[in-house]
Amino acid sequence: MDFRKRFLRKAGLLGLAAVALGISANAIVGQTPLPTAQIQPVAAQAPATDASRPVAYLYGNSPITQEEFGKFLMDRGGSEKLELFVNKRIIEGEAHKANVTVTKVEMETALAEDLEGIQVKKAEFIKIVLPKYGKTLYEWMEDVIRPRLLLTKMCRQRIKISEADLKLQFERRYGEQRSVQMIMWPKGDDVKGIQTTWAKIRESQEEFDHAARSQANPALAAACGRIKPITKHLNAEDKRVEETAFSMKVGSVSEVLTTSQGYIVMKLLEVRPPNDIAKFEEQRPLLEKAAFEEHLTAEIPKFFAELKEKAKPQFIYTGPTDWRTIRATEPGTLPTGVTIVPPTVKK
Repeated sequence: MDFRKRFLRKAGLLGLAAVALGISANAIVGQTPLPTAQIQPVAAQAPATDASRPVAYLYGNSPITQEEFGKFLMDRGGSEKLELFVNKRIIEGEAHKANVTVTKVEMETALAEDLEGIQVKKAEFIKIVLPKYGKTLYEWMEDVIRPRLLLTKMCRQRIKISEADLKLQFERRYGEQRSVQMIMWPKGDDVKGIQTTWAKIRESQEEFDHAARSQANPALAAACGRIKPITKHLNAEDKRVEETAFSMKVGSVSEVLTTSQGYIVMKLLEVRPPNDIAKFEEQRPLLEKAAFEEHLTAEIPKFFAELKEKAKPQFIYTGPTDWRTIRATEPGTLPTGVTIVPPTVKK
C-alpha cells in the first residue's frame, strides 16, 4: 500500500501516502465547486449577524468584520480552497443524511495508525512532512482525515471479499519480496537532468543517498528513499516497478522508469525469501483486513464520484479579477504498492 493510501485512507497518503485515499487529497478537493444555494447544511444556519461580527478593532472602536476578513482571505487563495470546501460539504451533507458521524477520538486514532503504518513520528510529520504539502495539522485532520473516515463508514457495505482476494494478500505478505531504495522525480521534470543524476548515483552509494534525501517527494526524502519491501501482485498501472525489482541483482541500480506517478530509479538492497512458517488459516483475520482496505481504496473514489454527480457542483467564485493566483503542483506521489520506511541509523 503506498504512502498516499496510508495517509489519506488507512482503512490504511497516505497514508501522506493521503495524504494517497485511493482517493487523494486532490481527489477530495475535486475540480468543480457548488453554489451555496445548492448545498444542504449539515447543521443549523449560522446567525445572520455573523458576517458583521468583528474579528478585530482599530482605534478602539472601529471593527474589522468577518465578512471583510473573509473577502481578504478569499482573494488570497479562496478560489483554491473553494473546491475543498465544496467537496467537504458534499461528503458531510451525505453523511448527515445517513446519520454517519466521526468523533475526535476516531480522527486521532486514524492519524496514529497512519503514522505507525509509515513509521513516522507525529512531531516529524508536523514539522517535516506537512509543510511540504502546504498543510497544517488542523487542515490535515479536517480536510483529509475527517472526510476519509466519513467516506469509509458510508462505503463499508459496498465491499465484498473473496477467497481469491485472501490468497493474493497472503502471497503479498509472506511471499518473496525485494527491499529497495527509491528516488522519484515528478512528471514534467527535465529528463536529461534526471539522466545526468542517474549516471552519478549508479556509481556511488553516497551520491544515491544524497539524491534520495534531496528528492521532491517529502516522505521519500525523509526516509532517504527507503520503502517497505516490494511484493508480487502490484496493481497493473505500476506493474513495471514490480517486474524491475524482481529482475535486479543486489546492489544494482535500475534504469530510469516511467510510471503513472513520475520517474523513478531503484537500488536493490536485499532479496527477502518467502516466509514458510506463516499459515494461511492462522492469518485469515489479518488478510481479510488487508483485502478490505484495498477494495476500499478502489471503492471510495467511485462512491465520491457518485455523490458529486448527484450534487452537480458549479463554479461561481473564481478569485480576484486582476491578479490570478497560481496553484503549486503537489509533490509526486508513490507508485501503487509502495510504502515508505525510515532509514536505518548507523550507530
